[in-house]
Amino acid sequence: MDVTGPETDWRSTNFRQKLVSQIDDAMRKAGVAHNKSSKDMESHVFMKAKTRVRHLCLFAEVTGASKEAQNNPWK
Repeated sequence: MDVTGPETDWRSTNFRQKLVSQIDDAMRKAGVAHNKSSKDMESHVFMKAKTRVRHLCLFAEVTGASKEAQNNPWK
């Protein structure tokens, strides 16, 4: 994910929408159903994060979990 440029404020609507889109992509690629929407997932991550770095780390965990489900159908 590109985190440089004019939209680097992690609190901005545009930046957060980019993350929602990336969560959508990860969920679609994983091919598994989730109880929460990508917008709900990003909102949860946003509320937990106190800093930009923490926000991006939590985002990576969310998208990583989707990738893990894709690679391991037994989970």
